[in-house]
Amino acid sequence: MNKLKDHYEKLILAIVIILLGYFALTRILGGPDHTPEKLNASVSLPYELDIVQGMAELTFKKIHSLMPGQEITVMEDNGSVREKISIEGIVLRRRATIQISLTNGEMVEGRLSSQEDLRIGEGWKKLRQPLTVSVGRSNQNFSFSEIQFVRSDHQVFFTSPPEYELEDFALSFYQSKNTESLDVEINDRIKWEPSNLEDNESIYDLFTPPVIFLVDGKLSTSQPQDPIATTSQEEPFGMELIRFSNEPYPYRLVSWIGETPYFEDTLVKNSPTSSDNARNRMEVGIPYKKLLDRKAGQPSLIRTTEEDEDKQLTVEKFVVQQYRDERTGGLQTIGRALVKDHKLGGDAFEINNKMTEVFAGNIKIEVRMTIEELEGKTFSFTTEDEGISFDFGDRVYSVLKLDPTAKNILVLKKGPGQELETEKLLELP
Repeated sequence: MNKLKDHYEKLILAIVIILLGYFALTRILGGPDHTPEKLNASVSLPYELDIVQGMAELTFKKIHSLMPGQEITVMEDNGSVREKISIEGIVLRRRATIQISLTNGEMVEGRLSSQEDLRIGEGWKKLRQPLTVSVGRSNQNFSFSEIQFVRSDHQVFFTSPPEYELEDFALSFYQSKNTESLDVEINDRIKWEPSNLEDNESIYDLFTPPVIFLVDGKLSTSQPQDPIATTSQEEPFGMELIRFSNEPYPYRLVSWIGETPYFEDTLVKNSPTSSDNARNRMEVGIPYKKLLDRKAGQPSLIRTTEEDEDKQLTVEKFVVQQYRDERTGGLQTIGRALVKDHKLGGDAFEINNKMTEVFAGNIKIEVRMTIEELEGKTFSFTTEDEGISFDFGDRVYSVLKLDPTAKNILVLKKGPGQELETEKLLELP
């Protein structure tokens, strides 16, 4: 007992040292693994920034999935965050190729059926009108409540901060990604194991020296092997032409007042909830072009000039005539218009109010994908869409030239890989 008292202070000091050593080792070697809930993955997107009347507009050169309500981060030069700004809306380009991620996990790819740019703002999940997409030969309607996000090169807009010049700062775009928990026990970590090579036996338990080979005058730890003969197989082009078909002309003569005809646009509804088509009052001799930022109730065509490259059509002549119905013997009034379509080219053609359909040379072209991950998918476009592109991530197909007479199309394929480009003339089988 006396000996214990004599060494009491030394015993306490030893216990304290042992405890401190234990906690230090626990701290260094690590305790229970922690499961991170989320990681922020930075998305690098090339963009162009325009500020119009206090609204910032971002135009992207690549596809992305930014949606209203997500945040854009304004970065300082030193990498710190200056501010986070909420996206107020997006603009989907008319007839753009888009991908839709649905809440059931399905991904749908097709072409936006809208003939005008579609503007979507905050609260888009509650929009009543559906998003109409052309998939193959049919149009499909998707409720916004079942859509997670849309992938395309759509424009993004938000209010520009008045306190500073937004152009002087870099913008970053972030998406949250769930990570899986780490299923590794601390006791199951990799340990050194003795070598099993019979020709490399060693008396060392902790570390086994490697076998050194002399290869082409240089030391190496890898045994030289005979070169393996490989054959590289070029990927098939992946697209084939399946159909050329005549499309009815979208503008119909429905009425007139005096010498001014009124045309109905069969591709544009008067409003999202209306079944009536948009109407256009068209003066003779005046060129008209499509109204891209059209609102409900407005016409789908507006006046322009002869010098405008976007001009669509001109009514060159309009007359009202009487003719006798051979069946009834009575007189009927007919309105006849001579129309020049600047996009289709060719000669002017007649449209009258008795025609239910007019075929003016507008042709629908359909192609089918044959590469494995897209096999069987079909896409359609018209002769007005020369230059259209189909973007499938690591492959981009661009229609360089259309020949309705020969019924073939020239397509440029880029990818997979940045250096690969292939041109091919697609013809009907």
